[in-house]
Amino acid sequence: MLFICLTSFHHPVDFLNVHIGKSYQEVEQDSTFPVQGNTAIYPGDPNDANDPPHPSSTWISSPVVIRVDDPEHGFTLPQTIYGAVGYSKGKVDGITTSPMVETLPFAQTAKLLGELQSMFKKAGWTPELAEGNDWIKVSSDEEKRQLQAKLFDQADGVILLIPNKYSLLLHIKCYARCDERDAETARYLIDIGLSRDHFSD
Repeated sequence: MLFICLTSFHHPVDFLNVHIGKSYQEVEQDSTFPVQGNTAIYPGDPNDANDPPHPSSTWISSPVVIRVDDPEHGFTLPQTIYGAVGYSKGKVDGITTSPMVETLPFAQTAKLLGELQSMFKKAGWTPELAEGNDWIKVSSDEEKRQLQAKLFDQADGVILLIPNKYSLLLHIKCYARCDERDAETARYLIDIGLSRDHFSD
């Protein structure tokens, strides 16, 4: 009885089902996240029939799981409390988020980064063919040590593509107490941005 009482107050995390090119109406219809209540609407020009009100951006500030619901190259990100979905002509043209609910120590952040990269690989994402652009290496202890040292001075990242369709920018950075240059106290953050593939044009 106590178990039932405790679980009855549990609220499942909302889902935001979205992909580049998906219409605002479909995002609202397919998501449990309250899209309409968290969307800024551009007012348009009441004197111009060609400039009606339209969705500008949907803002995330409460727990949500983002599902990129492309049937072939989609994926589900870990829960987040940060992010925004931008629209152009009523369709999604950009998604920015952090697949985290808080900054984390390096070891946990590196583990998450490795899991994300494995997920993207399985979904068919590949690095853009450009010098210096490759998967962020976090397999060995030495690779992790080198990355952590680098992050005290600059962020690291990789551009991933579904050629001629989507691009994804994956970044990891030191976010808090970085100036102390202490591996035990520094905290880290991963950022993700999705848009159309402008790199293969």
